[in-house]
Amino acid sequence: MHDIKYGRKRNGIKRQLTKKINEWLESIDDPNVAKIASDNVIVTGGAIASMLMGDPVNDYDVYFKTKEAAITVAEYYVAKFNATHKQKSVNNYIPEVKTIDLENAKGEMENRVVIWLQSAGVVSEEQNEYNYFESRSVNETIEFAESLIKEVADTDDKATYRPVFMSPNAITLSNQMQIIIRFFGEASEIHDNYDFEHAMCYWDHKEAILELPAKALECLLSRTLIYRGSLYPVASIFRMKKFIERGWRITAGQQLKIMWQISELDLKDFDVMREQLTGVDLAYMYQLIESLKNVDPEKINSAYIAAIIDKIFD
Repeated sequence: MHDIKYGRKRNGIKRQLTKKINEWLESIDDPNVAKIASDNVIVTGGAIASMLMGDPVNDYDVYFKTKEAAITVAEYYVAKFNATHKQKSVNNYIPEVKTIDLENAKGEMENRVVIWLQSAGVVSEEQNEYNYFESRSVNETIEFAESLIKEVADTDDKATYRPVFMSPNAITLSNQMQIIIRFFGEASEIHDNYDFEHAMCYWDHKEAILELPAKALECLLSRTLIYRGSLYPVASIFRMKKFIERGWRITAGQQLKIMWQISELDLKDFDVMREQLTGVDLAYMYQLIESLKNVDPEKINSAYIAAIIDKIFD
């Protein structure tokens, strides 16, 4: 007899998301921050898709409707992190929140909220491993490999929703929570940056609205990847591999769309390559990025890259 896996129904998903977000909000000890977060939080991405398909949720991706809300929540957790670690730096960096102008893969300038990692010149004595990259979505990942921060050993393991990992784009909390600051706005604006159609479902906590677009449901039911375009098409290739291993399918035409976007990138530019390798397992990609860091772009070609990749991945 075959095991049958049932997905969650709408009301069940709403109850689970309400419980999860309320639990997180209650952990915030600043009432003003908790109110701002509550009024602006949007959950979207893989969590809802997993619930619909009856799969376990790896993590909950939380976004905010306004830049101000993203800054407020980010500053709260950065302050918590620094206080917990008594101003000790991790990997030679002390985090702080900034807004800066950066150019994206489309050549557009964006005023972005980032976790800025100020060089401190002191390395913590001991660090715990934290398996972050393997299961994370493209919007929850690291832009700068050398800015990786890991939880140090003196963190109270019993604390819920504590900051355990930071990147310029996101703050990872314990209890399966990802605070994303890379993108903000209404759900439609956030989804403009998503690569695959099935991840378009979302939960607006303040309005108690769960949106399940028909096209996303069709992709989930058929386990079909539909590529929408992304600022990170290279990372989308790695995400595509992950889904194919889980039994999903993708047409040649959809793959071509990803390839076409990649062809428009100058991957010989170190900053472009580093940006594109966000969202994948940096345990490997960090080595690739470091290998390319000081190489003359004129010397980088397909044979050169192939030799490095074979050495790292085999």
